[in-house]
Amino acid sequence: MGYLPQFKNDLFLSYRRASNEGPDAWIDTFCHRVQSALRDRVGDVSIWRDTGELKAGDAWRPEIGEAVDSAGLFLAVISRTYFDSAECRKEFDRFLGRLKSSPDDGRKLVPIFKHPPKPDQELPRELAEIGHHEFYLREPKPWRELDPKLDSDYAPYNERLGRVVFDLMEAIEGLYGRQKKQALGKVFVATVPPELNDDRERLRSDLRQRGFVVVPEREYLWNADDHRDRIAQDLGESLLAVHLVARTASTEPLSAERSRLQLQLAQAEMAQRGRPAPLVWIQSADRTDDSQKTLIDYIEHDLANQGLDYLTGPLEELKSVMLDKLPRPAPKAPPKPREMALLVEDGEAADLGPLKALLTGKLGIEPRVLRFTGSTPKDAARLAKGLADCAQALIVWHRQDEDWVKDLMRLDELGHHADPTRLAVYAMGEATDEKADFTSARAAVIQAQVSQAEAELRAFADALPAGAA
Repeated sequence: MGYLPQFKNDLFLSYRRASNEGPDAWIDTFCHRVQSALRDRVGDVSIWRDTGELKAGDAWRPEIGEAVDSAGLFLAVISRTYFDSAECRKEFDRFLGRLKSSPDDGRKLVPIFKHPPKPDQELPRELAEIGHHEFYLREPKPWRELDPKLDSDYAPYNERLGRVVFDLMEAIEGLYGRQKKQALGKVFVATVPPELNDDRERLRSDLRQRGFVVVPEREYLWNADDHRDRIAQDLGESLLAVHLVARTASTEPLSAERSRLQLQLAQAEMAQRGRPAPLVWIQSADRTDDSQKTLIDYIEHDLANQGLDYLTGPLEELKSVMLDKLPRPAPKAPPKPREMALLVEDGEAADLGPLKALLTGKLGIEPRVLRFTGSTPKDAARLAKGLADCAQALIVWHRQDEDWVKDLMRLDELGHHADPTRLAVYAMGEATDEKADFTSARAAVIQAQVSQAEAELRAFADALPAGAA
């Protein structure tokens, strides 16, 4: 698990394998330097990259899709042939889908242009809407790639690498702060001797994935004057205190003393605040080492007589008891289906079956039918309400002439939708010259006389700017 508790992978690195071939190994150097800088500035940030050998015709491995889905940041190193690669296109498109399906979870796309795009290359529109980093020089013409292993002067490369690191640092810290604000609460998991670090880390990872903040985040400075105050502060903010206690000897000679101090403070703090008594798990062992006997006796006699229960079984048993004492996240309400207004002549509403099935079954959009008699709405109040609720509208042009379409487009109620990302004319039924020649600056035009034009309809639905629905 990486730095961000809400994501399995902090960062997914997407790149064309050719960008890392040859003696310079550009991607290896770039990835190593980014990760080293982030660890120095942020913490143990994890970067997932696929280093497997790919051959022509190889299937896209499921673990790549899982890694994309579970990443907080997507770093795309875009070379001139990046979008020529089926693998890169799938990775990029999958992350775009995650961005759009979960716009509120804070994920971020960070483009790195290793090369300028090809002159005739059509890039995704989203790339023009976000900031990016360029690792090439436009002069001398035509352009020159920046590479620290080949350039005697590293200044341009280092300067731009620093900007990338700063951008990633801000994004990671923003995501980390977001998770803290949305956390279900804090859980105190006492610091432990080195021999139990792995067990504590398993508990910590499990709690973080379930939406809890675990304190302390780092080892206390035991020789600092305020270490007791810091322990008490962490306990005072926590819903539950959990303690792992060793029976065996430790390489840290003061570990038993420190474990006892944390447990004593936890017992007092939890009782004072009316919270559950500390949960204590004692390591299974054939015998109790002499260095641990005082601590074990304190738990098994003094604290047990005060009503504290301790566990000696598998760590999974402790997890079950712990989770039973913590609040569970409220179940998420299913997302409300997005709606699209269909403006249709009253007598033709019965012909909308295939179009409605396409919208609901393939595009996940709920159609709201708004009927007209000529260019007059059958129910003006329903029209106003429907257009207010639906960010996009579709004028369904079937048997009417072009004037009917233009009359609808002039309606005051459609003023807010007068934009090709919000309004489309869906020309269906019999093909006519009027339909074939129809254009408008206020609406997209979808020609659906031969087929349902699923791709064009999907493109219109996806054209809506993020957050505009």
